[in-house]
Amino acid sequence: ALPVKQFAKPKFEFPLTIPRERRSPMPLFELHAHTSECDLAAHASGAELVRLYHAAGYSGMVITDHYFATFYKWFADELEGKSHREIMARRLKGYYAARNEGEKLGFTVLPGAEVRFNKSPYGINDFLVYGCDEEFFLTAPRLNELTSLDELKALLPEGACVVLAHPFRVKMTVMDPAPLFGIEAHNGLTEPFRNAMAEDYARHFGKPVTAGSDCHHPDHACKGGIVTDRVIRTPRDLTDVLRSGEYTLYRGN
Repeated sequence: ALPVKQFAKPKFEFPLTIPRERRSPMPLFELHAHTSECDLAAHASGAELVRLYHAAGYSGMVITDHYFATFYKWFADELEGKSHREIMARRLKGYYAARNEGEKLGFTVLPGAEVRFNKSPYGINDFLVYGCDEEFFLTAPRLNELTSLDELKALLPEGACVVLAHPFRVKMTVMDPAPLFGIEAHNGLTEPFRNAMAEDYARHFGKPVTAGSDCHHPDHACKGGIVTDRVIRTPRDLTDVLRSGEYTLYRGN
């Protein structure tokens, strides 16, 4: 997660392109990206991100817009008087835009989340959630209002995975990773030495590792993900791949 103050809103002319050296013939899948529909720190819409990643050779992506208390402050006027389902649909607005564009291009888009608990025994940390479908996000209680990973995991469908995002970024809290499925060992917005610490941390505790761009801005795109020969079309396909270990990390180079 990134504080809004880090970015001024720039103007872009779309469609954007990815430099040739950042395009890949490998079957890449992005695990960490944010849309401007749901995140005031993001600068590309869901549809724009899909076109960008598709042009760069990715086969799909997970939209992991922030799931935290700030969302409800950012969009308070829109959310006032809405039902729980309507509020959750608004939280998926960027995903819906990305999904609809993906359907035109044959590009897989899956719903996900980057959850930060309002009150947490783990200090300040962000948790990437994979393996849930749209209906889960529309009907589940507000995940940011839960108080532990045990509560979160009890709600998740079978096979879902919770991954600790950028564990050694400034202001994150080092925690016991026992309740987690895995660790984000490469984050495209995090300094290499901190990513190296995350990978050592995962290795020490025997946790699977993932990679993602943490894209908030077109310049952040295509700097991470996983490489796998397995086809990913559904949330369960993705978590089956993660649990199988049949993938390698793409570190954007």
